[in-house]
Amino acid sequence: MDINRIGKLGTVDVMSLAELKEDNYFNKIDDNKIKYYIEESIKIGEEVAENILDFYNGKNIKEIYKDKDIEIEITKEEYKNEIKKLRAKYDEYDEQMLLYHWSIKDMEEKFKKINMDKLFNYESIIDIQLTHELFHYLEIEEIGATYEKLEEISVFKIGPFKRSYPIKKTSDIAAHIFCKKILNLSFHPKIMDYYYLVGGNYIDISFLESYFKELKEDLNAKGYRY
Repeated sequence: MDINRIGKLGTVDVMSLAELKEDNYFNKIDDNKIKYYIEESIKIGEEVAENILDFYNGKNIKEIYKDKDIEIEITKEEYKNEIKKLRAKYDEYDEQMLLYHWSIKDMEEKFKKINMDKLFNYESIIDIQLTHELFHYLEIEEIGATYEKLEEISVFKIGPFKRSYPIKKTSDIAAHIFCKKILNLSFHPKIMDYYYLVGGNYIDISFLESYFKELKEDLNAKGYRY
C-alpha cells in the first residue's frame, strides 16, 4: 500500500482509539465506555480550538504564543541516539516551551526516507508540536485537565474499599483534535508518529495498514458507529 493512502485509514476515531489504548488503565475500561471517552475528549478539543480561533482571529501559532508571553526555546541539549519521543515540553518554572532540535531533525530525516518531508518538514513539525503543547499549557494554566472532567475508572474494589484513576490519555486525544482544528490539517496529527516509525524501519506499511484496520474493527465490535 502507498504510504499516502494510509492517512485515509487513520481517521479521527481510529487515531483516538489508538491513543486511548496507550493509557495505563485502558484494559479497565468497559467496552460500552469507549465511545464516551473518545467522543467527550474530541468535543473538548474542538470547543477549546473554536474559542482560541475566535479570540485570536487570523493569528498563527507563534503569534498566539507571543500574545500569551510564552517564550519558545529550541534546545540541542538532548540525546541523539535513541528513538525520539520528547519533541516539546512546557517548562512551568521558566514559562517557556522547549523544542528539542535533534528530535525534530531526526523526524524530518525519517520522513525524507518515505517521501513525506514536504508535508512534514522541520517547520511544519514545529508548528504541530507547538499547537499540541499549547493545548496542554491551556490545561495547566486556564481550562483544567481534560481527564479531570471525565469519569474515573474503578481499578479495584475490596469490600468497602475501592480505588479509581483518571484516563489521562484523554488529554492527548483532545490535544490532537485541538491541533488538527487550529492548523486546519487534512490529517490526524497522531499519524505523524506512525509515519516516523515507518521511516525508521521500526514497522512497515503493511503492518500499519493491518493495525489501523484492526482498530476500526475493534471500534465496530465495541458498538462505536461513526
